[in-house]
Order: sequence, then structure tokens, then C-alpha cells
Amino acid sequence: MRPVLTIVLLLAAAAGFFLWRLADHDLDRRNSESFDFARASASISGTLWLPDEAPRAAVVFVHGDGAQDRTSSGGYAPMINAMLDRGIAVASWDKPGVGASQGNWLHQTMGERTAETRAALRVLARRFDGLARGAVGFSQAGWVLPDLTRGDADFLVLIGAAVSWQDQGEYFTRVRLAREGLDPRTVDQAIANQNLEDDRIFKQDAKVAKAPAGMSPDRWNFIRINRDADARAALSKLDLPLFAIWGAEDLNVDPQRNAAIYRDLVARRDGRSRIVIWSDATHGLLKSSAYNWQLTDGWSWLAVARFLVEGRYAFAPGALDTLTAWILTRAEDGREAG
Repeated sequence: MRPVLTIVLLLAAAAGFFLWRLADHDLDRRNSESFDFARASASISGTLWLPDEAPRAAVVFVHGDGAQDRTSSGGYAPMINAMLDRGIAVASWDKPGVGASQGNWLHQTMGERTAETRAALRVLARRFDGLARGAVGFSQAGWVLPDLTRGDADFLVLIGAAVSWQDQGEYFTRVRLAREGLDPRTVDQAIANQNLEDDRIFKQDAKVAKAPAGMSPDRWNFIRINRDADARAALSKLDLPLFAIWGAEDLNVDPQRNAAIYRDLVARRDGRSRIVIWSDATHGLLKSSAYNWQLTDGWSWLAVARFLVEGRYAFAPGALDTLTAWILTRAEDGREAG
């Protein structure tokens, strides 16, 4: 009888542990309300999640590339839950043309995405009068958030941001080709060929109007209107404290190159800002030993299952704690100043 009881207790403990971890993916259990606003005559639909106690700070999430809904198909849930547990309210919305939002995100310039974020921050300011507010941006948001000012927010967070659109594209391609097994000389030649082709089709008087094979006309247009994006000018005059972090094993954005630019343009002017490269972390700050693919749709079934079990513990150890602690320090700055 005793061995049977032991097995039952072990199974119950394992089930309890599994359900505890799965809770990191459940946002329905959290207090929430609609977070809707209008931008460029389009209705944008989102959700504001609230901590159990009075919030200590509030942030909006600003998506990276792709047709992302308010939770990034559930990928944001562990991070949102971690922030809520620390007293940080989180708002996020469906990109235009995704989910319940009107419009088409592929028709947006980075400047228009900045204006959209600014509109969301105004809604957040009305909802939380006097509460420190900021924006947390991922990847492509590196060309969106730096144009915000202290009239819009109190702080900014960027995860895996690139400075130059074209440099980021070249790095991504280099890594992809190398991971496919091409030798360095072949990779260099492929990049050189691609640069020549880009010069031909993107030059100012180019007559190429048709999207390349395998690319939709909307995606083609999105690249054409944004490929010259470069954050240097905005970063050089940024008047907000910034926490910028890259995973050391980032396969999408060169962490060393971009962090160096941020240190030169931002960190020297504002002692509150932090520029960090996190060891053993991916583009999205997950543990690189388990989750390092360039695109999440390339994840193995084992990686997906592991992410479901690990929840917030899928992130590189300490990364989320450091990020949220910095946000709360900025919130405390605001209270002291007030």
C-alpha cells in the first residue's frame, strides 16, 4: 500500500508543478479591460492587464515584425504575467489588420508606428493619472520607440533592437546562410550579390514595381518604405532613460555592434540608461541552449513543449528580473520627482 501511496503523491506533485508552470501562459485569470484607441481613422483594439494590487508602473508593448496580435500568439504571456506579479500594468494591441484591429500594418512606416505608440501612451496616461508609464519594444520597435520624448513617456525598454534596417538584414542573412552550412567565402559572395540586386531594385529611379517571387505586394511595399530606417539620429537626441538589452546569442541582430552604437549615443548622456548584453540569451531573451532559432515558426516540437512547461523560466536566468527592476526604479524616480 505504501508504494502505491508514494506513487500517487509523486504524480500529484508532478501534476501540481505542471499546472503551476502552465499558469504563466494564462492571461484570462488576470484582471483586464479593453484598451482601444483610434489611429489614422482606424480602430485599434487591445487589452490592458492589471496587477492584483495597485499598479506601480504601466507599460505598452510594441511589437516586432510580423502579423502579431496583442499577445504575439501567446508568446508574451509569461513576460506579461511576470510584470503583473511585480506590479506593472501591461497594455498591448493587435497590429492594424490583425485580430480586431482595422487597417493594414504592412502599409505603415516606422514613423506611423511611432505615432500609433504615442496614441496608446496617451490612453495609458488618461487611465493612470500620475503613474510612471513607458514602452517596451521588441526587435523592429528599435525604429519606433527612439522618436518618443518625455512628453510621451517616462522611460523606454528595447529588446533585441537594431540601429540600421539594412545592416540588420545583412546580419540576419549571414547567420542564416552560415547555419545552412555555407562556407564564409560563399556567404560573402551571396551577400555581395544581394547588395548589388538591392541597389538595382531600390535605387530612387528604379523601375522595378513588381514584388519578387514568393513575396506579397504588401510585404514588398513595406520593405520599400522602411528599408532606409536608421535610429542613429533619434538616439542622439533621445531625452528618456532607456534600458536596451540584447541576447549574446542573438541570431537576428548583431548584439555587439548595436550595443556599441547605443552606448556611444545614449549611455554617455544619461546615467539612468542601461545598455546590456545578456549571456546565453536569444533575440527574445530566452535561454539560447533551448530556444535559439531565427524565427519561432522553426521551433522543434520539443522546444514548444519545453516553453509551455517553463513559462517565465524559459527566459535566460535573471533577465526578466533585471528588466522589471529597472522599470520599477524609474517609476520610483518619478514618484520622488513628484
